[in-house]
This record gives sequence, C-alpha cells and structure tokens, in this order.
Amino acid sequence: MFGNRTAIIAASLLAAVALPTTTLAQSVPGGEGSGEAARGSLEAPDFKSRSLVDLTPKVTDEASRDFSMPTEEELQKGFSTRSRSRDGEVTPPSDELKKIIEEIVRGTAAEAVEKPGLTEEPPLDEASRQVIGDDDRVQVTQTRQYPFNVIGQIWSKTNDGKWGICTGTLVGKRAVLTAAHCLYNHDAGGWLADYEFYPGLNGQDDAPYGKFGFVDAYILEGYISNYQGVYGSVVPWDLGILILDKPAGDQVGWLGYATYDPPYPFTANVVGYPGDKPTSTMWRTSCPVDPATATQNNFTYLCDTYPGSSGSAVYEYHGDTKARYVVGVNIAETETFNIALRLNGPYFQWVRGIAQE
Repeated sequence: MFGNRTAIIAASLLAAVALPTTTLAQSVPGGEGSGEAARGSLEAPDFKSRSLVDLTPKVTDEASRDFSMPTEEELQKGFSTRSRSRDGEVTPPSDELKKIIEEIVRGTAAEAVEKPGLTEEPPLDEASRQVIGDDDRVQVTQTRQYPFNVIGQIWSKTNDGKWGICTGTLVGKRAVLTAAHCLYNHDAGGWLADYEFYPGLNGQDDAPYGKFGFVDAYILEGYISNYQGVYGSVVPWDLGILILDKPAGDQVGWLGYATYDPPYPFTANVVGYPGDKPTSTMWRTSCPVDPATATQNNFTYLCDTYPGSSGSAVYEYHGDTKARYVVGVNIAETETFNIALRLNGPYFQWVRGIAQE
C-alpha cells in the first residue's frame, strides 16, 4: 500500500489514543444468499486497456508529529458521515454512536463478554490453489464459492480518466466495506469520479457476477477534516463503504462483522486482489494476530499483502459454527508488518448504521 516506512505506525499510535474501543461485544451475522445469478451488468470492460494509477496515500516522516487527543465534540465530528453527493452532505453520528463516544471519553464502557473459539479458513482442495515460492498467499480460483464470491475488486476512476484498484467485501445486500483511500484521494481533489465493483472476479476475462455500479459512497468525516498533509493524521479514519446500484448480496450473500474487546489471539484471514499477482486474480492468506500488537483502533499482522489489497476485510473464521466475522480492514503495510483498522465499537456502529439501511 505504501513504501517501506514504519514511521507511520508511531503516528497512528498517537492518533489511536483518542479512540479507545468500547468493551461491548457485538456482531451482525453474514449469509450465503440465494445462489441465483447475480444482477450485475454482464457487459465486461476491457481491463487491459485501462491506464492504472496507484491510489496509495503518500507517506512522509510522521513520527514526530503531535496528534493531540481530540475532545468529545471532535470525536463526534470525526464519526460523522461524509457521502459522495453533489451537495457534499454530512450526516451527524446517531444517538447510539454519540452515547458510545461519551462513554469512551468518560471511561464508563461496559465489560467484555467471553470471546469465541476461532480458527483459520479451512484449506481449499489442492487442485484449486497455487503457491509460488516462499510466498504464503494462495490463489483462489473457486471464486463462485462462498465466502469468496462476496469479495470483489473495486475499480475507482480518477478525475483524469485513470483507474485505481482496491478490494471490497459485501457486508450487506448492497454495502461493500473497503478503505476510505480507495474512494477519496487527498492529493487528487477529493472524491474519485466513479466506482465499479466486481464480486468474485477471477482474472480479467472472468467476471462471474458482472459489474455493479454505485449509488452512494461513504467515508468518515475525520478522514477529511483531520487531514494534516500526511496519511498518519487520518489512519484512524481510513474506512469506507460503497452502496451498490443492485442488491448483489441477495444472490451471493455477505460476510458478518463484529467487535470484540479486549484484543485476544486469533487467526486473521485476508482475501484480496494484490497488484503483484496476475491482474484481477484473487489470493488469500492466514496468519496469527498477537494482541500485544493491537492499539485501540488498529492491529498488525504478518499476512502478505500488496497494493491492490487495500480495503480487504480481515475476518475471523469460527470453526465450531462455520461463521465468519469481519473484525478489521486492511489499510496499510510496512517493510515488516501490515496494518488493519479494527472494527471497535464506534466503527462497528458506523458500519451497521449504513450497511443495514
């Protein structure tokens, strides 16, 4: 996602102090859909003819910057919703989210509930996977199979006609969870011009569910108003949602999402479209997450990712119930580890408020 710099983590840690998570455990279940043919446009574009641009935020040395703790009023502003609309509408946080923010500031969040037992995603049949060298990523070719069919590639068009690529995951009938920097670029005038979503895309010539357009795009207000010229100032706000023009989730399903606190050891599953692999091919990886690496709003892991994996859901697989819950979004990488935004209490409420509309 960006260069080999670890200074961004220091900046993120400073910003993270402002966003302590609630300790309530909450979840929204996923579903596999009807299995019928999806309703996306079957008119596949010529991906090869598109001029690509890297949407990765530019990173500078941010370790010495002072990101002071925001007030309750500033937190509420940060968790307001900015949508891609002609009037630049800003929606204030819900009363429920305001209450969570108030509890955060006053330190009165509730106690945690018991964590579930978690395992990594079960392996696919050997015939359907390919491992290259020492790379721990595994190619997914059965992209019509749940949960891989709810994960897709996002093509974001810039205002000068170029395209950037990211990964998104359905978390509702129309809602695609991703990173804010896949939808909004501080260095290119703000909102990007257009977005396309291809669930289960399996290479440039196999879009099994076609193309879905968008009707709305949402990011946190904090990603815009807290920007101080460097990405580290908005790391805690790098979360976005696309609302599709058709309910793809009715047919292919969607993943559940959850928040649990305090952090505990689990296996992260990351599925996406890394740019160092053949174009538009899907790859997955699993790796352990050490709770000692977690801040209030981020955690780190050693799963291999690459530009194009921005916005990938980081999910837990519950081996006892076969359920999968998104607990974070892959947003950044360094030379030694990768970073996810945690779906702590405020983020969870923000996602739920949009995804279930």
